[in-house]
Amino acid sequence: MTKAKKVAMTLKDLMENPLLQIIQDRTKYVYDVFNEVEGFWSYDLFTRKPGPAYKDGIFLGTDLDLACFLYSLSSRNAVINIPKYKTFRQTKFKEGQKLVSKDNRHGKLVGVVANRNNFTFSVRIIDTNVMTTGDVGDFRNFAVTGFNGDWYKGWSTIQLLPTIEENKFITENKLWTGNQLIFKNFVHPNRWTSFFGQYYIITKVLIDRLTEERKHLNAIKKRMIDEGIRYPPREGTSHSSYTDKKVDAGKQIKVKSFNVEIDFLERIGEYKEYESSQNNLVMVSDMWSDYGKLMTNLRFMTRATELAHFNNPERLPGWLKNVKWESGYKLKGKRIQWDRLVLYQPGVGKQAVAIRKRSFEKAERVSEKYEE
Repeated sequence: MTKAKKVAMTLKDLMENPLLQIIQDRTKYVYDVFNEVEGFWSYDLFTRKPGPAYKDGIFLGTDLDLACFLYSLSSRNAVINIPKYKTFRQTKFKEGQKLVSKDNRHGKLVGVVANRNNFTFSVRIIDTNVMTTGDVGDFRNFAVTGFNGDWYKGWSTIQLLPTIEENKFITENKLWTGNQLIFKNFVHPNRWTSFFGQYYIITKVLIDRLTEERKHLNAIKKRMIDEGIRYPPREGTSHSSYTDKKVDAGKQIKVKSFNVEIDFLERIGEYKEYESSQNNLVMVSDMWSDYGKLMTNLRFMTRATELAHFNNPERLPGWLKNVKWESGYKLKGKRIQWDRLVLYQPGVGKQAVAIRKRSFEKAERVSEKYEE
């Protein structure tokens, strides 16, 4: 006899959730949900109670995860320094740029980035070691983890000067090891529970909506530019021609990858169209950029959650009973096979709320000097 599923009401009520009703309606102004959804994942560093670095004189390493700490630093654009770093991806630079030194790569931490297929997590800084004739600094990503989510061996230390509040937090929680913080985990192992929660599902659905709408906005931008509409000159914008990118040859390797998708109610309505004008070109471009920045932050959060689940694939939280993963599931008309976990189905023939995941191999291009 099949036992009845037991699922938390927060999951059963997702189809009536006001945030998702906005997200899944293309006619709705999606900016209205940004603050609340991003707030799901805001790391309030100073309210956490991580374990100390030492217990009874034995070194343990802090159980505060580095993902949490880096996200907190990125929110204040902290200046960080990476004393030694071995190139992970292909070397890229713009014509006319010069790298002053391969050591002590430093600058403002402007974001944290996660790969959508594998478990590479990176910090994004304005690297002041990069110079051109009239400018100092350019955006560069530095990998913190490798393709599998373990520590990337090409670095060992990230340096920074903590704020008074950060120093107090680290000191009061006894996280110092000498003058260092030594992290055991990039992502805390217990984060796997979030993989089955409403916040993760809502965030994944929003990322999917933003991905779709950005394609629509990009098509509008292209149409306007093809019609001869141009952006107004912006004060302080450089008119230099440092645009041609050069890359080393690199090499291609196969790596294990992992994707997760959410099945939910189909999106309704159509996205807004915009008349061709300079003002609308600027507005559409700004929306496209805002969506991209939010997606980067949210993807970092969801990929960290997915890594924790990937490392604990058999575990299910207490709010799910009598549910199990089914293998070999295919979307209608598709060939890719998924493992699927149905969380809730409102009725026979109705769209279910479900999580789909799959593991596969994918080619990635890396530095010629990359070593696994």
